[in-house]
Amino acid sequence: MPAPAPLAAVAKAEAPARAAAPARFAIEFGPFVAAADAEVVERRLTQVGYATVRSRQKSGATAYAVLIERIPTAQDAKRIGMALRDQGIDDAVVVSTDPVVLRVGTQLPLRGAVELAERVRAAGHQVRIAAQPGEASALIVRCGTFPSREAAEVKRRELGQLDLPANQVVQVQ
Repeated sequence: MPAPAPLAAVAKAEAPARAAAPARFAIEFGPFVAAADAEVVERRLTQVGYATVRSRQKSGATAYAVLIERIPTAQDAKRIGMALRDQGIDDAVVVSTDPVVLRVGTQLPLRGAVELAERVRAAGHQVRIAAQPGEASALIVRCGTFPSREAAEVKRRELGQLDLPANQVVQVQ
């Protein structure tokens, strides 16, 4: 009498073959270190009838924070944060109370932190850029879902007439 087949082999033989999902493609814009830059691209694409998806990806770069130090009190830091929000600079958070330190914005790659620091300095504050633990992240904006790379490339060339920033065709899942 022949030896019975191992259970794993039987299960594998009986499992229906799963068809692999066909590859899909999208047009990707970015990376953007500032949400405002990603929003400009999204708005322009939406105005001409394209749906977009924004996501955050690890950039692999060191993360930096923009800090305002030498603030007399936490209450003063909150007032500074509100004034910055009024000027379009979001996300000011007290990160230390002894001494009082206000972090402006999220952790960014160096270029984004320098750009943000310049805006905060222009608003009249002395800032320091400090390396932070972890990785910085950046935003990307994706547009479309195409059945082939060729179809995505055709649309990418059409969108090139809108004077949008650098973009590329990527395979998506």
